[in-house]
Amino acid sequence: MKRFIEILIGVAVLAGVCYGINTFRENKISQPEPEIIRPVRTIKLQGGGDSFKRKYFGTVQGGKRADLSFRVSGTLRNINVEKGASVKKGQLLATLDPRDFNTQISQAQSSLSQAQAQHKNAQADFKRYENLYKQKVIAKAQYDTYKTQVDVTRSAVNAANANLKSARDALRDTELRAPFDGVIADRTVENFQDIAAKQTIFSLQDLSTLEIVFNVPDNDVLTAPMPQVHSINDLRNHAELFSMTARFEAIPDKVFPLTLKEIATQATAANTYPVTAIMPSQTDIRLLPGMAVNVEVDFTGAKNLEPGDSKFLVPTTAILNENGENFVWKFTGALVAKIPVTVGSINNDGYVEIESASLNDGDIIVTAGVYFLRPGQEVRLLED
Repeated sequence: MKRFIEILIGVAVLAGVCYGINTFRENKISQPEPEIIRPVRTIKLQGGGDSFKRKYFGTVQGGKRADLSFRVSGTLRNINVEKGASVKKGQLLATLDPRDFNTQISQAQSSLSQAQAQHKNAQADFKRYENLYKQKVIAKAQYDTYKTQVDVTRSAVNAANANLKSARDALRDTELRAPFDGVIADRTVENFQDIAAKQTIFSLQDLSTLEIVFNVPDNDVLTAPMPQVHSINDLRNHAELFSMTARFEAIPDKVFPLTLKEIATQATAANTYPVTAIMPSQTDIRLLPGMAVNVEVDFTGAKNLEPGDSKFLVPTTAILNENGENFVWKFTGALVAKIPVTVGSINNDGYVEIESASLNDGDIIVTAGVYFLRPGQEVRLLED
């Protein structure tokens, strides 16, 4: 009897265990686990603005510039200004030793006096012989000789006067003066140094108007979405289609607008095209020639003039390739949709150009994990 009771208890326990297992299985099947919402990283398309924003390295220079030199050779006697000095138009900057030039003036004056005396004697002789010729005392040939002598001595006086003027001009050229208000950006010589004519002494720049000079690679010239231009006037007319700004690393919180002045049509040895832009004068910060500046050119406005144009730059990781076709995932609401795109060239920053009629300004595109998504899948955006 005791053995029988033990068997009944064992059967009951076994039945309970089986019932519990079966109940667990039924609950698991009837209540599936909720789907995990995948987090994704994205970028926002901005009307091709990101596609055609370019950054360049530039330098500051004065709106008016001149390399100053003496027109004559000589020895520097005085240097009146140093690098960085502000000067006014007409201010004396440097002088050469004038002794040799004063000597040349004295010699020219002496030559002029001699020529004037000879011309005076020639005139007196001619007047006497003119009277004799009128009285038919001398022959015409002799009369013509004295007349010619007057002309010769007159020419000598004129030449002596020119030499004296040239000597005086040379003496004035021993003084180097500022042709306009500005700042001495550089000085290339030292005092008492022998100077050759046309040798640069100072570099003068007018900082009341600043210019930014930067170089645009030929690839950007070819791909920038600008209308065809035939002259610098055309380019200035189209300049309002894009914007240029400057930023200095020392003051990163300030952005300075730029206006296009000119662009070279001849490439440099590095296959770049120099561009000059005008920057408004600044009274609260001190900007000097040669300072480095970062320039950003935004061609967004020019691009938007082309109807139907829908080209954008996205990271290469945003491209999904299936069976030779390319797609991107477009985020709408909380779901993603697979959008076919045409893929173009890749730039140096690792971004690829895409084009699709189904993409517009402000669309959000997934940039990572594209092979783990499916159409209509719910996702959530990762915060930066």
